[in-house]
Amino acid sequence: MKHNRNKFAVISKTFMSRVAILILLFTLGVSCDEEAYLKEEPVDFLAPSNSYVTYDDFEAAVYHLHVIVRNRLWGERGRDDNPRFTWYGTDLALTYFDTQGSNDYRARWGAQGQQLDLWKIFYEIIYDANVIIGRSVGEDSELTAEEQKEIEAEARFFRGFAYMKLAHLWGGVPIVLEETSEPKKDYVRATRQQTYEQAAADLEFAAANLADIDVAPESRINRLAASHVLTEVYLSLQEWDKAITEASKVIDHPATALMTERFGTRMNETAHPDYFWARGDNKDVYWDLFRQGNQDRSIGNTESIWNLQYSYNVPGGGDRQYELERFVGPYITRATLRQSDGSTATVCQLPSTYYMGRSQGYVRPSDYFLNTIWEKSGWDEDIRNAPHNIVRDIKVNNPGSEFHGKWVYADNLPLIQETNNDSMRYFYPMVMKVTTPEKHPVEYWDPDQTIPGTMLGSAEQTWRKHYMIRLAETYLLRAEAYLGKGDKTNAAADINVVRSRANAPAVVAADVDIDYIMDEQLRELHFEKLRIFTLGRLGKIVERNRQVNPIVGANIGDNQNLWAIHYSEIQKNTEAELEQNPGY
Repeated sequence: MKHNRNKFAVISKTFMSRVAILILLFTLGVSCDEEAYLKEEPVDFLAPSNSYVTYDDFEAAVYHLHVIVRNRLWGERGRDDNPRFTWYGTDLALTYFDTQGSNDYRARWGAQGQQLDLWKIFYEIIYDANVIIGRSVGEDSELTAEEQKEIEAEARFFRGFAYMKLAHLWGGVPIVLEETSEPKKDYVRATRQQTYEQAAADLEFAAANLADIDVAPESRINRLAASHVLTEVYLSLQEWDKAITEASKVIDHPATALMTERFGTRMNETAHPDYFWARGDNKDVYWDLFRQGNQDRSIGNTESIWNLQYSYNVPGGGDRQYELERFVGPYITRATLRQSDGSTATVCQLPSTYYMGRSQGYVRPSDYFLNTIWEKSGWDEDIRNAPHNIVRDIKVNNPGSEFHGKWVYADNLPLIQETNNDSMRYFYPMVMKVTTPEKHPVEYWDPDQTIPGTMLGSAEQTWRKHYMIRLAETYLLRAEAYLGKGDKTNAAADINVVRSRANAPAVVAADVDIDYIMDEQLRELHFEKLRIFTLGRLGKIVERNRQVNPIVGANIGDNQNLWAIHYSEIQKNTEAELEQNPGY
């Protein structure tokens, strides 16, 4: 009985507690708005109603858009991930995968190809931007009118950026402008024109409402970045005058100018004796542009418009994902020389800070890039082709080799080039803008420095920030617009601003055409830009590959200036037809 009394006592207490709560609820119910009272307010977990409230909430969401671009477009690692995927099938690169004959580009970009990841990246940006835009004017938002406009402008910048990129490669795509809160299976495609027009509308709003470049933080988008991307959209729409106007806003701004004199963290250093180019070569301003600490405007770089922010050893800093050095540099520790006794020895015994760290030769620059464009440009005069910017001869760094300290080409050493990998992966010129020689973090230096500069196998990253937009590109976009108008004189003038800084011979107006501008973009912006988008925007993917990339050109379809919409996206869209691009 005692047990039962305790049991009933507990039940009684519980009942009375519930009654008290009901009385309290009734009292509150007659004295306040019922709908407001019944609204759930989570306090100990994130939910839509409490994730987009304060300015800090929205700023964090905007920063996530930056992170998607940084980590997904420039920070993936796999063979068919980015940025590598955007250099395949272009005039910039000829990979050893291509020369092995394993890549049929009709399949690579086909209905079940590897391009789905890019499509998803841009729609992830669009989805997140739509959430930010819609929630910024929602009932839970505490943003002031000024804050709301700022947040919307930056979100619309990224949405416009994403729609532009989609239009470059797929043409017309589904346009979604509101947060998707439930499954949707009836997407239909807009036209390519309409997709560019939507991008233009977003970017026009961004350019009008973002902070100016001399006010915006380095980590946020400024209005000149919006004007630059809007220039590219207007070019796509063949709105030549509008493109010229937007580009001119960037070029003529008092806070912007090309860097023409040496600057920054390494302007006064002399060549280290262990460098593979240590023959008294002087550096230049193009070299300085890509050294650690030199990218931001805050150090005086007036050429910088938008940088991806990488921070070493900072949580979320993304520094472990930026692997240009690993992708683009040759796998030099596998390159071998035939010694006089018939044995072999590697050119570089161990990964070295002086030899692009642990580069692995995944994206070999094409012969067109390494040779033809410089032959057209003034091979010896153009500083972008200088021996310290594109290293074409290498000093042997292997104490176990009879050739240690000699130069592979200058000393006519017996370099073994018997297999596809020998020439397409292990030994080719080094593009130094993608690496940070002698400046790898101390944690990546091998404790055993018997061979000076030896790095650990984990030294794969490029330890600096990345230019998304640099003023030199704006000049070349405006040159395109002038060319579109038939004004070759002004087009040549803009190109020659860039070439003059590079100490390259001036181009005459009569020689300016779109192919010349594309070549100049390669000379100035190689491995800064995702090249496939430029070729897609210009409708030149097929033509350019067939002209200058013969292996890819031989297995690319006539229809592949536009990529296929992946079959999985069409298959899921069961309530409407998501029309496929022709030829797939």
